[in-house]
Amino acid sequence: MSAKTFSINARVYYEDTDAGGIVYYANYLKFCERARTDWLRGMGLSQSSMLEDKKGFVIKNIKGNYISSARLDDMLRITCIPTKARFASLKIFQQVYNQHDELLFEFECSIAFVDMAKHKPATMPKEAIEYIKQFVPEDVSHLEVKI
Repeated sequence: MSAKTFSINARVYYEDTDAGGIVYYANYLKFCERARTDWLRGMGLSQSSMLEDKKGFVIKNIKGNYISSARLDDMLRITCIPTKARFASLKIFQQVYNQHDELLFEFECSIAFVDMAKHKPATMPKEAIEYIKQFVPEDVSHLEVKI
């Protein structure tokens, strides 16, 4: 894994699973959302603070690939790697692994920074863009969802 990879850990609880103890597919989206939110928070981009200023991130598009099932009580590692940073948008590649380092899910999303009051794209704070750009790997060709 790249040194530029941000990750969080998450335990699979009963409410994350179906009756058979398998993680319901939509919960991978929730795990990825939590990792992105923590990653942004680490840059000083608090969703709640941005919303107070009527600014925030919205999902523009997503692409996911379910590979294998996580199970009840698994410990997951969810990664977050920016692959493109523009003034009003980010593209992020994420993966979910289990405690055995088996890849379970891959996810790509583009998020737009918007002025909620105007319902239009807005420029992210300059400091945030500069910070994010240092984490974009030189070669991102391998950081895409494979279907």
